[in-house]
Amino acid sequence: GRSFERVSMFTRFVFVSALLLTLVGCNKNPLEVTVSRCFGVAVIGDLGTLVKFQGEGRTTEDVEYTASIMDISSSCTEAEDVRAQTEFTIGLQAGPAHAGNNVNVEYFVAVVKDNSQIISKRVFETTLRFDGSGNAQSREVISQYIPTIEQARRYNYEVLVGFQMEADEAVFNMVR
Repeated sequence: GRSFERVSMFTRFVFVSALLLTLVGCNKNPLEVTVSRCFGVAVIGDLGTLVKFQGEGRTTEDVEYTASIMDISSSCTEAEDVRAQTEFTIGLQAGPAHAGNNVNVEYFVAVVKDNSQIISKRVFETTLRFDGSGNAQSREVISQYIPTIEQARRYNYEVLVGFQMEADEAVFNMVR
């Protein structure tokens, strides 16, 4: 009983002492927090994949192509203002009903303030060319800007990306 408690207390004391000595030996405070005003980025779940059908059918034979938004990242510089770039890849896989070499795909980039208020949304179109194996890719780069660092400090901003879809395409994504 008592012997085990003393060993356990001694073990905790040694562990905490070693941790404190390690922290004291560092030149920087390990608990220092740096708050970044850079945008958070995300692909909206059901809007990150688009299955495009040829005609009215909805079988695998009717699939013209499947598109995905992937590899999203951002970078930014903070000074008197905040300038950010969001980068992502749009990848396509041709389906059985696809004909032709090129496909135009629409996607949107929205900036949201405090997870609730859309302050901007732009729709973009990109043309992708299929290779011999039925794949296509495009790397997209979009810039964002907040004019003052004070504005950036006051709110949390997030960049949301997704495919611009018709209502039936969005419903298909939600139920599949």
